[in-house]
Amino acid sequence: GTGRGIRRAIKEGIVKREDLYITTKLWNTYHAPEHVPLAMDRSLKDLGLDYVDEYLIHFPISMQFVPFEKKYPPEWTNLEGKMVIVNNDINQTWKAMESLVDTGRTRHIGISNFNCQHIRQVLSVARIRPTSLQIECHPHLSQEKLIRFAREAGMR
Repeated sequence: GTGRGIRRAIKEGIVKREDLYITTKLWNTYHAPEHVPLAMDRSLKDLGLDYVDEYLIHFPISMQFVPFEKKYPPEWTNLEGKMVIVNNDINQTWKAMESLVDTGRTRHIGISNFNCQHIRQVLSVARIRPTSLQIECHPHLSQEKLIRFAREAGMR
């Protein structure tokens, strides 16, 4: 996978780690604060790295936890093949993301597929503000207001 290619390129001197900007994402089944560091550690193991440059919350939708040893990657369904949305305080997920910066597992944290209201919610508690907002954007879905809001909030 991707991790093997990154490790090989670094080992063979094709590229230096510090010349790469590596981003990965927290999947919906790992939003509970106690699962965030476990998911990051799994991503780091898969990539063969000590840290990533940026870690994003993939969606503002929390889903039922799926243990790594039972199904990985979990995709959109639980062990019974059902998509189960669960209540979760995204602010607590964000605080767990901040702890990943504190421990050096990621340099930056951000969000993906969030709307203005979701962003406001995170910003209301953020000690470390999101550095990026990753969204779908094209001529048929320009999202100009969302992009303007994110830029005004300091995101790229």
